[in-house]
Amino acid sequence: TLEHFESAFFMPNIMDFNSFEQWSAEGAKDHDTRGREKARAMLADYQEPKLDEGIAEGLRDLIARREEKLPDSVS
Repeated sequence: TLEHFESAFFMPNIMDFNSFEQWSAEGAKDHDTRGREKARAMLADYQEPKLDEGIAEGLRDLIARREEKLPDSVS
């Protein structure tokens, strides 16, 4: 029903629902191009999450211990 329209259907945000004329006027970007642009924008806007220092130290310790056990060819 119209009441559930916005939550019942998945509307990908890289899809272009404009008319052909408007799509052409705006650069005629295909979905691959729009997807790459969105991915680049997401990476550019990425902010590393803040970790509790104890957790961060534990992760560094785990990584150091695993690197000691792995062959030298793995970097």
